Amino acid sequence: MQNKNIIITGGNAGIGFETSVALAKQGGNIFIVSRNKDKATQAVAEIKQISGNKNVDYLIADLSTQKSIRELNKSLRERLDKVDVLVNNAGGVFPEFKKTADGLEMTIATNHFAYFLLTNLLLDLIKKADNARIVNVSSRSHLAASIDFESFTTNKGYFILKAYGQSKLANILFTAELARRLNGTGTTVNSLHPGLVKTDIGIKQTNWYSTLAWSLYSKIGGITAAQGASTSIYLASSPEVKNITGKYFAKCKEITPSKLARNTELQQELWKVSEQFCPIA
Repeated sequence: MQNKNIIITGGNAGIGFETSVALAKQGGNIFIVSRNKDKATQAVAEIKQISGNKNVDYLIADLSTQKSIRELNKSLRERLDKVDVLVNNAGGVFPEFKKTADGLEMTIATNHFAYFLLTNLLLDLIKKADNARIVNVSSRSHLAASIDFESFTTNKGYFILKAYGQSKLANILFTAELARRLNGTGTTVNSLHPGLVKTDIGIKQTNWYSTLAWSLYSKIGGITAAQGASTSIYLASSPEVKNITGKYFAKCKEITPSKLARNTELQQELWKVSEQFCPIA
C-alpha cells in the first residue's frame, strides 16, 4: 500500500478510523472524509501519531447532500491524479423520516446514494490506478430487507431498522452491478459486513430509547472497532483478493448474501433509479 492514494469516508471515528490507521501503517496516503472539521483535525493527528505516517489529511463533506459530494469530488481532483482505494464507510441511522435537501429520505441518501454518487464521480481517477479497489461497508442487516423505491422519497410508515436494512441491501446490490460494469478494467469492488461493532452509529441523532437499546445490544454482543475494521482492511489491501470482485465478505471470508441481494434484475433496477434521483453527470 506504499504511496497509494486511499480515501476513507467516515475515517474520523469507529471502524473508519481503525481502517485509516491500519492502511496508514502500510504506507498509504490517507484522505479521510468527515462532516466535522474539529473531529477530522483530531483524527488526522491521532492517525499520524499511531501510524508514524505523516501523509494523512482530511476533507470536509456532508455525504447526505449531493451538492456537498460534488464539491468533495472537485476538492479531491485538485489533490489527486488517481485513486487507488476508495472505502465507502460513512453511514448513519435516523429515528424518524426526514428528507435531505435533494428530497431523499435521509437513511438511503447517506448510506446508499453517497456511495453511488461519490464512486461514480471518482471512477475515472479510480480506473487510472493499477488494480484499484472499491470497498463498500454494508451489514448483515440486509438479510431481512427489501427495496421499496417509493420509500426513497415518501414516508410509508417509516421504521428505523427497516430503513437501515434497505440501505445496506442497496450497498450490496450496487456493488454487484458496479462489478459488472467494471469488468475488464482491473478495478475491483466488494462489500462487507463488519460485525456488530461497539460504535455510536446507533446512538447518533436517535431518541433516548433507541440509544439505550443500541447501547445494551452492542455491549452484550459487540466487537471492538478494530475488530470490525479487519474485513475493510483486508479488502482494501490483501493480495488474496486482488482479482476478486462483486462479492460480499464477513470476517475476511467470502459469504453468500441474501437471495434478493443476488437478484440481477433488482441490481440493474436500483442502478437505473439511482441515476434518476442522483445524476452522475
